[in-house]
This record gives sequence, structure tokens and C-alpha cells, in this order.
Amino acid sequence: MAGTSVEELRMLVEVERSGSLTGAARALGVSQQAVSQRMRILERRWGVALFTRGARGTSLTDRGVMVAGWAAAVLTQVDGFETAVAALRADTAAHLRIAASLTVAEHLLPGWLVAYSRTADAAQVELTAVNSASVAARVRDGVDDLGFVETPDPPPGLASLVVAHDDVVIVVAPGHPWARRTSVSAAEVARTPLLSREPGSGTRLTLERALEAALGPGTVAAPAAELSTTASIRATVLAGGGVAALSERAVDDDVSTGRLVRVPVQGPSLRRPLAAVWDPRRRLSPAATRVLDIASAHAGRA
Repeated sequence: MAGTSVEELRMLVEVERSGSLTGAARALGVSQQAVSQRMRILERRWGVALFTRGARGTSLTDRGVMVAGWAAAVLTQVDGFETAVAALRADTAAHLRIAASLTVAEHLLPGWLVAYSRTADAAQVELTAVNSASVAARVRDGVDDLGFVETPDPPPGLASLVVAHDDVVIVVAPGHPWARRTSVSAAEVARTPLLSREPGSGTRLTLERALEAALGPGTVAAPAAELSTTASIRATVLAGGGVAALSERAVDDDVSTGRLVRVPVQGPSLRRPLAAVWDPRRRLSPAATRVLDIASAHAGRA
């Protein structure tokens, strides 16, 4: 079939579908003479009698019907190819919807998204910063294409990939009594009402999971206050408002400059994974896959 064009195959298939050269010409918007000429060219090229010509018109031979069926199969592949390429092109105008926990949204995603924006034909990114439980729910519900969580365990029902790690640390203002301590015990932290995020926060879950693993269930005191953002907790601690457990990334600058004091905790590890999550029932778009690749690569260099 060397030299055969897609247009010629479409003509042959349309003749078989419509039942006549005239019907094929009408469907394709060309003259009947053009269709007839092309079909004669195909017959000569292939050495196969495709048509029976008579006083009542032109119809396909048995071999012609068989070849038209093969042509239809080829055109299905061609159309699928065209659709796939169009989908890649359309992805450049699409929105990539990402949900991320606050630690990832504030301290990691900005760098990843800057790197992604340099990608040719990068999609527009729509980012929502919520707690880890809400991230998982949004991804399961199809609200977002890709999520990033900071929980000790991957959310059930979602595929996940660890892209970084983080430590939860205890911090106080310089004037707090703990600021002069070299360390505090897990029991002291557990019985102290802390400034905390709301239930569903990965930071809160990491601390409570570690303390209960070391001391037993029901040993962690209720929070002194539940605040919705890391920034509000940090500001309250800076003002001398109490003790908080926060991401090390969130308070690194404050600890380095002495505005806050990190108090080591004896015993349990407060290290946690930061993971990308997505719904395995849905295929990741090229844009989501690219962001995931960038996050993984940056994590490897870190």
C-alpha cells in the first residue's frame, strides 16, 4: 500500500458505507468524478478489482468489501492518533488542579512550580492549600488531579509517592521556661496543652501518633487552642502564647535568628514523609506527571 493516502482510504470506506460512488462523493464534499478517478488509481496500484461496474452503477466486489474493512481499521488508528495529539495540545490550555498540605504548599511547591513553569507548553496551575485529610478527600472526589500530604501513613485508596521528609519540632518563645531546657520528655509534651492545628492536620497527627505510640492511647492532652494556619500558630508562639508543634521547615528561620527556641523531645521520632497522592483509577495528565517528576527530582537532590 506504498503511496496510498489517508484521503484515498476515507473515500474507499465511504463508498462501502454509502453504497455508491455518488453517495461517497456527497458525504465527502467532492465530485463523483474525483471519487471514481481515485478508486481506479487504487485498483491499478494494488492490482485488485475493487468494484463491479455495470448499467445499474458501481458496487464493491467481495474483495473490495474486505479491503474497505481493512481501510476502516487503519482509519480508526489514524483518528485515535489525531485525538491523542490533540489531547496533548489541549493540555497546554488546561488547568492542572493541585491540593497540598500547608507545609508543602508554603515551603516546597513554590520551587517545584517555578521549575514546571519553564516547561514548554506548561498548563495553568490551580493550587489549593488545605490540611492533609482534606487533600486526600479532594483527590478521591476528583476535585483535584494531584495532591501532597504530610501524614505518617499514605491515605487509603490513593496511590502515593514519597517526595521529601520533614520533622515536627516543639518550639517556644525565648521567655518560656522550656527555652532554658536541653530537652523535654515525651510525657511532658503529652500532658501540655499545645497550640495546634485542627483535626486532619498532618503535623498534629504525626505528633499525636508518636506520643501515643510511646505512652499509650488517651495520653495526649487536648490542645490549648486550635488554629487554622501555621502562620497563626507561629505568630502566637512568637508573642509568648505557649508551646507548639510545627514543621521544622516552617520555623527554621525563626530558630536560626533566635526568635524561637527549638526544644528537643526525648524518645519518639517525629519525622514524617511528605508524599504525592493521586487516584489510581484516573490516568495522570501529562502536566500532573511532569510536576510529580519535578518533585521527585528535587527530593532526590535534597
